[in-house]
Amino acid sequence: MITIKRYFFYSLFTFTIIYSNNLKVKPIMYALHSSNGSDWIYESTPITSFGGGLGVEFNNRSWSIMVDYLQLGFLGDINQELYEFSSKKGLPYLDDSKDADGYWSEYLKAKITYKLNSINFHFGIFDRKWGFGKNAIHISNKAPSYPQFGFDWIIKDNLSLIYFHGFLHSDIPDSSRANFYNNEISERVLNVSRNIASHRVQWSPTKNLELGFNETVIYATRELDIHYLVPFAPFYPIENYLGDTDNIQMGFDLNLKFKNNQALYFGFFMDELTPEWIFKSKNHNWFAYQIGYNKSNIFLQNSYFNLEYNWTDQRIYKHKYEINDFYSHGYPLGFWAGPHAEELLINYFFKLNDYDIEIDYSYVKRGLVSNLLVDGNYNDTYQKRYRDGFTLRNYYSIKIKRGSRVKGLEYVLGINQTNFDNNGLTDDYNYVSSDKLSLELGIFYNFEITH
Repeated sequence: MITIKRYFFYSLFTFTIIYSNNLKVKPIMYALHSSNGSDWIYESTPITSFGGGLGVEFNNRSWSIMVDYLQLGFLGDINQELYEFSSKKGLPYLDDSKDADGYWSEYLKAKITYKLNSINFHFGIFDRKWGFGKNAIHISNKAPSYPQFGFDWIIKDNLSLIYFHGFLHSDIPDSSRANFYNNEISERVLNVSRNIASHRVQWSPTKNLELGFNETVIYATRELDIHYLVPFAPFYPIENYLGDTDNIQMGFDLNLKFKNNQALYFGFFMDELTPEWIFKSKNHNWFAYQIGYNKSNIFLQNSYFNLEYNWTDQRIYKHKYEINDFYSHGYPLGFWAGPHAEELLINYFFKLNDYDIEIDYSYVKRGLVSNLLVDGNYNDTYQKRYRDGFTLRNYYSIKIKRGSRVKGLEYVLGINQTNFDNNGLTDDYNYVSSDKLSLELGIFYNFEITH
């Protein structure tokens, strides 16, 4: 893994020097204050987030390089559960070990692309989002960016193939290497490897219909399995050939466009399939669904409306072997709320003079995911949905954004109401509820220096 990262940054440095005439550098700075924590955590506490970093972009006919790096700081009475029950992007870690007030983390997105005719080859540390919804149920960008490589191949104007292989963070210590970084000075935990391979076919049979077909495999305990490096081969028979110890997921999504700038979309995710059990209550078929509707220029010009419902089975994203869970850094790779959840989302965006105004509402319900529930999946013991309780979150938000005369400088003002019921639900049945109103004020500065 370290070798991959070093190779990436050496390559980045080389190309930026050689082709510096096409280089763009953009300092990045921001600060965001929430008077009562917004939907970040269920506690009622003020939180200030701030950060600074650098963005780099380079493009020519064959190569493109982009890097965004930010050092993030957080002030307030927060804990490791920050962003855990929020659709905001997850953090790779939250560190309070530095000799300073507050907590610290990082954000990194770095990508090299090489263009060869109709194929774009990618390498770097970044994330992906598949599907047509505002949120995603198969491949989402909730988890922190992870190292990966792959390609996008435009086979025809209406047909393309996407493939990637990524290296995930399992959060499972590797006891065989524990003593290598353990002494009287410090201790470092090395994790067992967890990997993802995925491919997607995108097809538009008509100008009003878009289809996507996905297959993904999670495998672990080996750094790189050559069997899953064949982009065109189905993963399911490969898993059976290897002994059925990995974790296969499949799914599809579609986007149906209508007149008057409106569309209906649908997504389906399948984590397990046993056909003979489909119509039985005790079954091995674990699904997730998404259905949504959007329309542009509704009520006002330069506006966008989106209505979406997501539902996940209480058993998806998990596996009989924990090492093969569909997770990275403790966050699901699919739907942001994970298994055993459902969400109703309403979003309306419009422009009014120099202001961007966004109105959001979301209702999220999530049940407990216990070891008993997961084990019952494989013992034909059906666990009723929400049997052990559930967490509720209602979120209402109005956000106003305005640019300034200074290029790249933006101001954000928002107000939101967040209601949590039974948050912090665990196997010990600890229920925490809160009802809070938050005011948000933010400033973002992102300008470019072009050479």
